[in-house]
Formats: sequence, C-alpha cells, structure tokens
Amino acid sequence: MPITAHLYIEKDPSKYEGKAVIKGTRIPVASIINHYRSGMSVEEILDGYPNITPSQLFDALSYYFDNKEEIDC
Repeated sequence: MPITAHLYIEKDPSKYEGKAVIKGTRIPVASIINHYRSGMSVEEILDGYPNITPSQLFDALSYYFDNKEEIDC
C-alpha cells in the first residue's frame, strides 16, 4: 500500500477507488473538505463524524492543502 506523509491518511488502490481516506475509516478526505468549504467549523465536522479525532480531521485538511490538485479534480 502506498505510504503518505500524513499519519492519518491512507490510499489503497484496491479500496475506495484509490482515493485518500482517513485511515481506519471509510471517510474520504474529499468529504471532509466539502464540509469545510461549505463553512462548517471544525467542531461541526467532528460532531458529524464522531468516530474521528481532531488529529485525524486536521491531518485530512493538511493532506488536502498538500494535494489540492488530487482532491479538486
């Protein structure tokens, strides 16, 4: 499985169409970003995803800013 520089993000070509997800979940980074872009606060996003930690959420945001072209396409 490809390794990313992000502790809480994984990409596996055999799962989730190879898209970046929060490790150990089925939550795509793109979903987190969609909520963030819609104006939701970090707290609101965490309320909507009670199974992820703040560290996982912030790593998803960090992954996005490191890989905008991948998520935005």
